[in-house]
Amino acid sequence: PTPTADTRPDPARWSEWPVIPTLSATARQIYEYGQAQGMHAQRFSSVGDCQSEPNVFMGIYATDRYWLGDQYQYLQETIDYFGDSFDHQSAAVRDGLSAPTALSPMWADKTLCQSDESPVACELRLYQPAFVFINLGTNWKAGASAARYEQYLRQIVDQVIRAGALPILSTKADNVEGDHSLNRATAQVAHDYDVPLWNFWLAAQSLENGGLDPERDNIYLSFPDGWDRRNFTALQSLDAIRRALFNLPQPAP
Repeated sequence: PTPTADTRPDPARWSEWPVIPTLSATARQIYEYGQAQGMHAQRFSSVGDCQSEPNVFMGIYATDRYWLGDQYQYLQETIDYFGDSFDHQSAAVRDGLSAPTALSPMWADKTLCQSDESPVACELRLYQPAFVFINLGTNWKAGASAARYEQYLRQIVDQVIRAGALPILSTKADNVEGDHSLNRATAQVAHDYDVPLWNFWLAAQSLENGGLDPERDNIYLSFPDGWDRRNFTALQSLDAIRRALFNLPQPAP
């Protein structure tokens, strides 16, 4: 038999990947496996640094301060569906967290986690989310090996999948490493595991200075535009995945 051609986008051309991911058959299988393991379908969580704290990442949707407008009113269904997850404090989100420290028990909250648990393992056990945003890379030292970063990221993704949660990887707006090699590595991991990639980098390109704050070393996002674009496209990604999983109609572009 003729092998099926791989029509997925090339990780080397990650900058052209769509902002909003599509759902693969593999991703659906991961979700279904997780449901059999007792993961909570209406929960998502995050792995990341201070830029993934709920006060700046998605927490706005747990308040009455957001505005969707007529065009995006359909997103309210996803906000209602995931409810309390929007202001959930993840045990795998902490100021300064990086790919290696997300795997280190030394970085876990000792008041919540078991002595041998990493932040990632602790969060998966405590919250049992069906979906996990993995927002890493900004705290990687400039000049450090992107191959090492990719190695750590693979370990995190592997752990999340084995627990029965669907990882949602994300590209970052900054370029602390100087050559975008971390976004390239992230796309490679998403490709190899066949899991969703939310290409936030692309979404930020239409903003002034690529959505970054020049007064904060071009590492942190600009306020409010960068933060707003990040939250909104993360919500759109979650919505697209939910609709694809449950065979719900996708909104008109």
